[in-house]
Amino acid sequence: MQLLFWPCMLASLILAIMAINLKKSNLLFISTILIIPTSLYLAATPRFQIWGLVFPLLYLGAAILQKKKLTWLAVLLSLPNFLLIAWLGYSVLTQ
Repeated sequence: MQLLFWPCMLASLILAIMAINLKKSNLLFISTILIIPTSLYLAATPRFQIWGLVFPLLYLGAAILQKKKLTWLAVLLSLPNFLLIAWLGYSVLTQ
């Protein structure tokens, strides 16, 4: 996990920020695709098991809400992905 999925994770965060700022839901759909490898990896670990599969669904829900012009809910649904990646980054850097 050290360097394997980091480019996709960082790209998904950047695209999610751009999508929310520019109000483009298509970028959130791309973020969903980019976070899938990480979530599959996390789903195979004992700590996350099935919860690892929820993270792409959060981006997907944010994209749907962005299309319905509910930006604040899209931000709330995207927030767990940001927290997850920040936590993973902290965990990797402190090892």
